[in-house]
Amino acid sequence: MKIQEVLQKSYDYAIKYTDKGVAANYIPELAKEDKHRAGGAIISKEGELYEVGSARYKFSIQSIIKIVIYLCVLENYDFDYIKKFIGVKPSSKAFNSIIELELSNKQIPVNPFINAGAIVACSLLMEKYGNNTFDMIINRAREVIEDDKLDFSRSIYSSESSSAFANRALTYMLLNNEIIDREINVEDLLNTYFKSCSILVDAVDLSRLSFILSRNGKDIENKQVIDPDHACIIRTLMATCGTYDYSGDFAIRIGLPAKSGVGGGIVTASKAGYGIGVYCPGLDSHGNSYVGTRMLESISKELKLNIY
Repeated sequence: MKIQEVLQKSYDYAIKYTDKGVAANYIPELAKEDKHRAGGAIISKEGELYEVGSARYKFSIQSIIKIVIYLCVLENYDFDYIKKFIGVKPSSKAFNSIIELELSNKQIPVNPFINAGAIVACSLLMEKYGNNTFDMIINRAREVIEDDKLDFSRSIYSSESSSAFANRALTYMLLNNEIIDREINVEDLLNTYFKSCSILVDAVDLSRLSFILSRNGKDIENKQVIDPDHACIIRTLMATCGTYDYSGDFAIRIGLPAKSGVGGGIVTASKAGYGIGVYCPGLDSHGNSYVGTRMLESISKELKLNIY
């Protein structure tokens, strides 16, 4: 079956489930999204792009940016040093869980793909880049997504900032436990994180990121955009932690490393050489796109991508 046919088949299968998902209504601006809008993109091993549905519709990257944030940390600190502040264990609780932080070893975030982990990652970057941290993150995102026009949504950033009570609670707990340097200004730190989550992307952008991660950090011209060791670490964490406390089920059902975001996007990565990104803002109870998960289930089955 041709890739365009695979993509269309996945869309036709998954779009029937749009009523099952719920938009991220705890962020007022995201609650306005149309949960019946969906799209997907695949880049073949040869670098050809295929699209379906609303593959060019811009939405907020949300937690998918945690890939880029952690990549930046890996590029600035030794891995063993990072593990003193952020673990690499799967999460058994929700992505914004306070209980999990309280119960974790040394009260550090269990991995960089939950909210507490990404906030600590931003704090480590702020120790080196200060108020230029967000500029560094978005510029690195532009490089790995191969879109120099990437920008963030001011309205989503404002909406997220005004409703982020759980994230503020997590941040103050991390400060109290001295996981975050107490010299760092909390609002500056959170503003960096919220702006990063508000970066606008589409499914095509996610397929480009996926393509590079799936090729050990190389783009279509074989330029090394990401260090291969870092790409390997990120793919592994995507497999074990990328869809939060649904990661085990996701591994069985789809069998691909992936990272989701409550904006409705999911990006995959594997060693198969494909770039795959999907979008639909209706979420399941774990914070993953309901339709997007089912699109990936179909794509993985048709292209035989299950890594297990």
